[in-house]
Amino acid sequence: MHRIQRWAMIALVALLAAGCAGTDPNGSAERSVEELYADARSSLSSGNYSQAVERFENLVARYPFGDHAVQSQLMIIYAHYLAGQYESAIAAAERFRRMHPRSEHVAYALYMSGVARQSQGPGGLGDLFNVDPNLRDPEPKRRAFADFRELAEQHPDSEYIDDAAERMEQIRTALAEHELYVGRFYFERGAYIAAANRARTIIARYPGTPAVAEAMGMLADSYRGLGLDPLEEDVERERQERHEPPAAEFGEG
Repeated sequence: MHRIQRWAMIALVALLAAGCAGTDPNGSAERSVEELYADARSSLSSGNYSQAVERFENLVARYPFGDHAVQSQLMIIYAHYLAGQYESAIAAAERFRRMHPRSEHVAYALYMSGVARQSQGPGGLGDLFNVDPNLRDPEPKRRAFADFRELAEQHPDSEYIDDAAERMEQIRTALAEHELYVGRFYFERGAYIAAANRARTIIARYPGTPAVAEAMGMLADSYRGLGLDPLEEDVERERQERHEPPAAEFGEG
């Protein structure tokens, strides 16, 4: 009889331990999806982005279906972005697009992917020493441009279109400036062919950007440096047709 009682006590203790292990100390297991969502939004509003991400993810894990789960996945993208965790924001946006390819919110995920890519900088010592933006890797901006272009093509009626269009122009200007920066580097070292190639790239790919005028000057001066005076004259004629500033200003600057 004593042995039976002892085993019964052991079984009872085991059951109690199992019950305690499965209990959320905060009681969130019994909380409604609305309460969990409100808590996560509160963390986001207070600037506690890591906690917000954790709470939104916890909501999605407990309630994987329904509007709150979808909205939480979108808020995870936004929270990562606000925290400056751009790679995580991009990954979350791509994950949302894979999971909800037909959702009306795909446009937002695509837009935020572009915004996060556009925001990527050199990081580390680059930020500390104010590295020239033209020295940064232009690839994130190119990919951001691709995101915005896809948004424009697939979701032309999206509420994010106008802002995306402005960002695309900003990116075009930045990419043209990057090409100009590299072109100057080559020109100053007498690498006129490389400088001319960069100048032609700017003129062909980024028309209408402020860098075009200087690119035409660079192109004319590069031709002059190569002894290709007829081509320099062609550039001057095109400059006049475009009403750009005199090409010779590049060499003077």
